[in-house]
Parts: sequence; structure tokens; C-alpha cells
Amino acid sequence: MEERREDLLRAAIEQIQTRGVAAVRISDVAAVLGVSNALVLYHFSTKEKLLAAAFRHAAEEDLAQLRELLGRRAGALSRLHAAIRWYAPTGEAKGWRLWIEGWAAAPREPALHEVASELDQQWKTALAAVINEGVDAGEFRCADPVATAWRLTALLDGLAVQMTSYARPLTRTTLLEWSDEALARELGVDRAVLTADGPS
Repeated sequence: MEERREDLLRAAIEQIQTRGVAAVRISDVAAVLGVSNALVLYHFSTKEKLLAAAFRHAAEEDLAQLRELLGRRAGALSRLHAAIRWYAPTGEAKGWRLWIEGWAAAPREPALHEVASELDQQWKTALAAVINEGVDAGEFRCADPVATAWRLTALLDGLAVQMTSYARPLTRTTLLEWSDEALARELGVDRAVLTADGPS
């Protein structure tokens, strides 16, 4: 039963990425797996609940990856650098297409808005916690870790929109240079320190 539910969530994520939130129908998700609409509705009862659960599923997978990066046995600066580079969108940016769809739909979909807001805050909280660790360990300076986490994620979110939504996107190389510059500036370190041990 749980395996079937996860299959439905993955199918919903695929359809959101392909069609967009507004255009996805229960029948589209059912068709991916060759099941009935009734089976989808048995698990989620409404399209809105299915979409909110799909976004939560995708975000929790991303959060698990973020926590793994931030929980490694390494200095705080190294872990933050790895997390920021992982968070930055790739050229394909499939995950980012999902989140841009979610941001656009959230003001009109209360269940999706609640999920997106909660999980976005978890991202920022996780980053701020490691920034605090680095400050306490004397690795770098940061007067307001929470504000720094907000600024860094806002920068990367905005760059992701640019890369994903427009025909002539930024190169990943440029995007990573800018994110490194922002991280170094926020933490009061030389940018060269971030790449002293090679790419993260």
C-alpha cells in the first residue's frame, strides 16, 4: 500500500514537471501507472491533496540530501559550500521546474502554500544552524545567521528562475561563481578559501 502511494507521488511529480500544476489532472497521474482515477482518489481524495503531498515528498527528499551534506564530518564552511553548490540549479533544472511551478501556484492553493512555506523554512533553519556552528567554532564571522540563510537561498532561488525560465540562461559556471562570492561575503572569508581544496 505504501509503495503504491509513493508510485503515485512520483507520477504526480513527473506530471507537474511536464504539464505544470494548473494543467495536471488526476487522470494524467493515473495514466502514467496504468491505474484507475479511483485508485488515485482513494489515496489522496482530491487533486489539491495529491499535489500538496507530491511537493512534500519531493521537498523531503531534497531536505534529506541537504541534511546529509550538512551533517558530514567536516568544517562548517566546507559543509556550507557543498550545500550551496548542490542547491544551485543544473542546466536541466528538473527539480527547479517543479519548485517554480509550486511557487506560482501556492498563492491560489492553500494546501500547497502551507507545505511550501513549512519546507522552505526548514531549508533556512538547517543552513542557519550550520552557520551558527561555524561562528561558534571561530571559522568565520556572521552577525545574523538567519538573515544570511535567507539571503543565500533568495539569491539561489532567483538565479534558478533565470536559468530555468528564460531561453538564454546563465551558465552554471557563472552561477557558481556568484554563489561562491555571496557565501564568502556573507561569512567574511576570502573566496579562495572556499575552493582551496578543489570543487565541492
